[in-house]
Amino acid sequence: MHLWHEIGCDNASRDGSAMVYYTIYVKGLNNQTGYIDVALEDELLLKDYQIFLDIGLKAHKPYAIANVAASKGKAGHFIIDLATIAAITLNPST
Repeated sequence: MHLWHEIGCDNASRDGSAMVYYTIYVKGLNNQTGYIDVALEDELLLKDYQIFLDIGLKAHKPYAIANVAASKGKAGHFIIDLATIAAITLNPST
């Protein structure tokens, strides 16, 4: 995974415990900040957003939320309309 190297996670686990923290700035979001912080299992949202910016193709799929508390059971999913995203920043897990 090329992104892991770019954001400084060369030694991050690939067994599902690795995660990427996203800050997603959303157009018209009325939550006093204008952004959403979420930890996802991989960089798939960023890749889909880059494709949307390049050719306008919107992905219609959920993104797996990282299991940050190591709780039992299935993790949730995060869904967002790519057209509402103004910007995305990534932060590696520490």
